[in-house]
Amino acid sequence: MQFGLYLRSFMTDRARPLYEQIDEVVEICHTARDAGFSAVSVPQHWVSYPTTWPHPVPLLGRLAPETGDMRLLSGIILLPLHNPVDIAEAAVTLDHISRGRFTLGVGLGYREVELEAVGATRRDRVPRMTESIELMKLLWSGEEVSFEGRYWSLHEARMGVTPVQQPHPPIWMACQSRGAARRAARLADACYVAPQVGFEDLRMLVETYRATREEEGREGHSTVAVSRGVSMAGSREAAIEEAQRAAEASYRMYSTWDMQEGAMVRINISAESKITDWAVAGSAEECLERFTWLEEEAGVDFVGMTMLNLPKEHAPRREYLEEFSSKIIQRMR
Repeated sequence: MQFGLYLRSFMTDRARPLYEQIDEVVEICHTARDAGFSAVSVPQHWVSYPTTWPHPVPLLGRLAPETGDMRLLSGIILLPLHNPVDIAEAAVTLDHISRGRFTLGVGLGYREVELEAVGATRRDRVPRMTESIELMKLLWSGEEVSFEGRYWSLHEARMGVTPVQQPHPPIWMACQSRGAARRAARLADACYVAPQVGFEDLRMLVETYRATREEEGREGHSTVAVSRGVSMAGSREAAIEEAQRAAEASYRMYSTWDMQEGAMVRINISAESKITDWAVAGSAEECLERFTWLEEEAGVDFVGMTMLNLPKEHAPRREYLEEFSSKIIQRMR
């Protein structure tokens, strides 16, 4: 199993200029690279005041030369908000900047303010996503494209550059429902289970994804990725307490964003949510046990981690990542 690092957690201090935090993230990438992490990811939300969400495309471009062999993951781009031609071009550019290390993570999104900005509704999200992926794959082929869709049209168009990775950079699709898991199986190269999905629902979504891939006759390895909150401490009690404090801010944010929808599995974003139902929290040994369960019982190939109990200062954060690597990553290998 591979371990990735979610970078937004390192850029949330509104009292400091973002450029200072980005400079520190560069050093965090150096530490993660040398410690054996396999990827870094950057998410997306628009107009997110009072929280901060740097745009993933320029930030990943900045980090590409700092990350060694680690993969760069847009975790995730809200594809229905975008013109797919723009994302196809951006993905190819990042693929070349990184010399074939870019993974395109996509999801539907759900915030009304973001959808309104592009004249879309929640009802539009799935057909916009499906149509966008179809069009991007055609463009990435390097052939001339004429396309008449519900949302997008192109006539005799051809990209000037094709991807380093063929036939295209891997597409990972965010999953919080059975429908999303089935879409990922049909359209993407991996399902990417959201962080607040409980462990039992996670296993169900993975089973749905793999069963649908088999039904669709899609051969080859089916990547299963999950995003997880992680809190490793000297004791289970300390890890859970530290994770709970960090999670409470996220609960407040997501509750105002109307994240839970009827088609989704239960999303753990309320004050009543139990940390251990969705996050990896405990001593190093207990975290190791949970990661082993994810790999052996749930069939997970990749864990993208939000470190819930990060120290506040830069140097201790780097030390935390080094300790996590020695106690978890190296032992899992």
